[in-house]
Amino acid sequence: MLENLHLLRVLFMRRISEKSPLHFGQVAIMMSIEEHENCTQADIAEHLNVTPASVAISTKRLQKAGLITKTVDEDNLRCKRLSLTSEGRAAINSHINLFKEYDEHVFSDFSQEEKDQLFSYLSRISAKMQELEGVESDGENVMELACQLMKRVQKETEKNK
Repeated sequence: MLENLHLLRVLFMRRISEKSPLHFGQVAIMMSIEEHENCTQADIAEHLNVTPASVAISTKRLQKAGLITKTVDEDNLRCKRLSLTSEGRAAINSHINLFKEYDEHVFSDFSQEEKDQLFSYLSRISAKMQELEGVESDGENVMELACQLMKRVQKETEKNK
């Protein structure tokens, strides 16, 4: 059942990727910039537990697309501060709203108590699965955990090629 739910969610994510100008990793970066306005690429890499090189590539693409700006830091001319443009804010809000609408439809037949109970069960399952895989997470930053897991899956995929 979990595998079927996962595959259905993957189908949804692929479908909305066609509607959104953002890719999975870019969403995490843009949400991080929104959360920490005027942060650096190094801040994002640390926050999302990804390589600085991957952040550099993504931010270059996001800047070229007009979704973020890079401003030279007055105190350190080699450092660039990142912020979202109005187009970037609109893109991230649109992307998030697609997920919210989908989730609202999926859970429309559930009471709040049932949703809370399901969340509790899924949190417990996730904690046990993380324990078995040796994944450390405080459980608070869902996007950070998603980035960490995607990075781990990519490493495992490359290792098995």
